[in-house]
Amino acid sequence: MTAALYARVSTVDQTCENQLIELRRYCAARGWRIWREFVDTGISGSKDRRPALDELNAPARRGRFDLIVCWRLDRLGRNLKHLVTLLEEL
Repeated sequence: MTAALYARVSTVDQTCENQLIELRRYCAARGWRIWREFVDTGISGSKDRRPALDELNAPARRGRFDLIVCWRLDRLGRNLKHLVTLLEEL
């Protein structure tokens, strides 16, 4: 399996590194190859458009990786409507 990692923090004072360390460990424990890491720093989850998440969509539609791994579901979207829209796009 090939995974794309997605991490996000809401402010520029925060770092995604703790999320990424755990995501890498999670993938390694399962023998999954990491295709690429997508990181949004200083981007609120309430925003519909986020640069790294938007960038993740194109290779996802082309099947470049098998799954997306994120720290928690709220890293992808703040509400159910946004998550459903994202899943439809993918």
